[in-house]
Amino acid sequence: MVREDKVEAVKDLEEVFKSASTLVMAEYRGLTVSQQTQLRKELKKAGASFNVVKMSLAKRAAENVGYKDILEYFAGPTGIAVIETDPVEAAKVLKNFSTENEAFVVKGGLMDEEPLTIEQLNVLASIDSRDVLLAKIAGGFNAPVSKLAGTIKSVLSKSGYAFKALIEKKESTGEINSESEESEASNEAKEEIKKEEE
Repeated sequence: MVREDKVEAVKDLEEVFKSASTLVMAEYRGLTVSQQTQLRKELKKAGASFNVVKMSLAKRAAENVGYKDILEYFAGPTGIAVIETDPVEAAKVLKNFSTENEAFVVKGGLMDEEPLTIEQLNVLASIDSRDVLLAKIAGGFNAPVSKLAGTIKSVLSKSGYAFKALIEKKESTGEINSESEESEASNEAKEEIKKEEE
């Protein structure tokens, strides 16, 4: 690679590094072409890509943009997972792929310009996806509303039942009858109208 091409390649890598929300470096020595293709397909679905680049150029680009925390990872056959969107799904892909393929070893990375350890990446991979979290939040909002509606309905039906039972009890003991109920209701209505007119 001639000098001008190297300079251009470094500039391109700088742009890739700066635009990514998360970078993850992993050793891929021993992976077959079909395994690498599978990894790329799975990462693409998760909004990420896996790039094999010349380590000296990647190291220089990382230095130029101030990513000193990841310089140690640019040794040996190392690929870079560039995650531009939500890192959770891509972290799941990387963790699962490394579990299934011993030749794929995650070294570490950078998220929002802060160092990302393997342990942190594993925690990230264990988080529910954005869609699942949104569904849970929506479910959380809906649950109290539905419970509240059920409670109100229950209270209303129980109080209505209690009021009806009280009337029936008073009717059976002769304390009130349907005629006196009607006349009492009529008198109360007349008094209410009279008060409003005053």
